[in-house]
Amino acid sequence: MDIQETIDSIRAVLEGVIAPSIKDLRTRLDTIEKDVQNNGRHLERLSERMEEGFARSDIRMDRLTERMDTRLDALMTVITNTRTYPDALAARLDRLEREIQELRKA
Repeated sequence: MDIQETIDSIRAVLEGVIAPSIKDLRTRLDTIEKDVQNNGRHLERLSERMEEGFARSDIRMDRLTERMDTRLDALMTVITNTRTYPDALAARLDRLEREIQELRKA
């Protein structure tokens, strides 16, 4: 076998066996690349939606926290005022008792 026959034989093998496999491989790789791109787009959209959802949740949490703080402040005011009522009542009663004693002396 001379060199040209060897080259022709190798060329025939390459064209008959390897070339179709490479073409099939390229087709598969193109399909995979498209799938990856589509999945990437879907993931980007999902990520954006999740970020929007988290942002809305943060806003809601902030509003709820503000309402809760307002309610707690109002409750603390009521508790503080309620604590001072007995002292104020006791002072008022003491004053009334003194006034009554002074009226009895007079």
